[in-house]
Amino acid sequence: MGKKSKKSKKAKQTCSVLLWHKTSIKRIRQRFGLSKYQMLWITFGKGLLIGYVVALLVHR
Repeated sequence: MGKKSKKSKKAKQTCSVLLWHKTSIKRIRQRFGLSKYQMLWITFGKGLLIGYVVALLVHR
């Protein structure tokens, strides 16, 4: 029985983190008036930029 309660607690924590993330992203989208498509492109560009910086730091 102890395992079920631990799994259920962990699942609840995961759901709360996901819910927090979804609501915060929605608020950001609404604040700046961005569509989901625009957010996807911003995220893609951010990933490219971070990947480029990490590659520069690793290959020095």
